[in-house]
Amino acid sequence: MQIVHQVIDKEGLNIPLPIIEQYGLFPGVDVVLELDTDGIRIRPAVIDRSGIESMALVYLLGNVGDGVQVKAERRNGNWHVAVHSPLRETPLGYLVYAQDGTLIEEESITPNELLATQ
Repeated sequence: MQIVHQVIDKEGLNIPLPIIEQYGLFPGVDVVLELDTDGIRIRPAVIDRSGIESMALVYLLGNVGDGVQVKAERRNGNWHVAVHSPLRETPLGYLVYAQDGTLIEEESITPNELLATQ
């Protein structure tokens, strides 16, 4: 987990673009702010195939490296992202995302499992 300290000024709070991009959000993406008693969550308003694939690539780049490719498809209301190595025909595994772009870790291959299969 990354921790960034900021002071809220009269303009509000500014989250630097490089931090936002680490989570697969880019300029022009429509987001939803979920306000709860324990904090604020920012998520994309609508996730399409390219958005999910971008999120998966950002996740994989940060946890596994850049030697993989992804392809997303909808199954049972969730996004299943096949993670491929250019050296293999069959997927190394799958990342599963909810409709709102939340990674469902218990249904997804872990970074360590991906590294072991390459």
